Amino acid sequence: MVRHRSQDAEVIVVGAGPGGSATATLLAAAGHEVLVLDKASFPRHKACSEYLNPGGVRVLGVLGVEAAILAAGPHRMEAMRTVAPGGRSYLADFTKVGSGRVALGLSRHRLDHLLLQRATETGAIVRERSHVRDVLVEDGRVVGVEATIAGTRERLRAPLVVGADGHHSAVTRSLGLDVTVRWPRHTGLVAHYRGVTGLDRHGEMHVAQHGYAGLAPLEDGLTNVAFVTNAAAVSGRDGSLEHFFEQGLAGIPLAAEKLASATRVGNIRGVGHMARRAHTTAGDGYLLVGDAASFLDPFTGDGIYEALRAAELAAPIASAALRAGDTSAAALAPYRAARRRTFTTKRQVCWIVQGFVHAPVLMDYVTERLDHRSALGQTLAGVLGNVRPARQALSPLFLARLLRP
Repeated sequence: MVRHRSQDAEVIVVGAGPGGSATATLLAAAGHEVLVLDKASFPRHKACSEYLNPGGVRVLGVLGVEAAILAAGPHRMEAMRTVAPGGRSYLADFTKVGSGRVALGLSRHRLDHLLLQRATETGAIVRERSHVRDVLVEDGRVVGVEATIAGTRERLRAPLVVGADGHHSAVTRSLGLDVTVRWPRHTGLVAHYRGVTGLDRHGEMHVAQHGYAGLAPLEDGLTNVAFVTNAAAVSGRDGSLEHFFEQGLAGIPLAAEKLASATRVGNIRGVGHMARRAHTTAGDGYLLVGDAASFLDPFTGDGIYEALRAAELAAPIASAALRAGDTSAAALAPYRAARRRTFTTKRQVCWIVQGFVHAPVLMDYVTERLDHRSALGQTLAGVLGNVRPARQALSPLFLARLLRP
């Protein structure tokens, strides 16, 4: 049975992760009727680095949820240490970039639930266990979605659909927007551990020949442990995923030391072929935020930040379009332009970082210089934390000082 409706909301947000909940919060706070659909039931766990950089922490204040999140007991990270394959390390110290600058480690189990609660508090209607199957398109424009809710297929209509449904977005798939990204082709495996040692005021990234490991302390004495490696190595492995994960971490000695007395809590979760992007991020009747729009790699910890920041960019543009009664591609085009201004230069920095990660000798060389050239290290810390303009790390002078002997 398929149930039809004339119009269910001004905005349908597909996906209740950080990007979806933040967009719903800002639009509901602006007085719009917002319906949020997600196939999960919250709170729920999700594979992620569970790291929110200082730039993302700022957006929590804009959403009015910072106090609630701090009350949930996130681990405050004043810095992030990167360890190169040869053992050299560089500490990106956020406190030296600006007073009070910290990153937060908080499980998606808590973070997403609190962000979704905030969306509800501001007036958004949330329907969990609502699996969006398709996008409704009439005369070339998106007019709603088709979803299975409580076993019933429903067609829900709205002038604007926000695709915030992650890596395997039903919105982008239905609209034919997915673009094949050929490099890097990584799979990320993530688990929680208790008893990880040597982490207090910072998290760590450990780069090796066969991949890299990320250690991010969370609430309640847990640590998010991620191992990222070539997707083909994961799919072609011999033995269990657990064995592959443990062996991968064991092959990164300095990370393995931190895990020597730790115990894994819960299952290993994975995300395959993490890099993705959509052909466009806005069109007639729709726009995309979060991983549905694009994602490169978790090494620089930009995922949650980009989702929250994209919501901050999208909401005023979407609100103006809704009030004008025009959600055409032309009316939503300023969102695409805002994304280019905000994310393109930082993404270029991320591509350069990917080049270093894939070239161990170069990674050792650059890490040593960042460690000994404090001014360069502070600049990069500010850029990676999204509290300084990314162009500072792309200037010829910065790169010359970084790469010269």
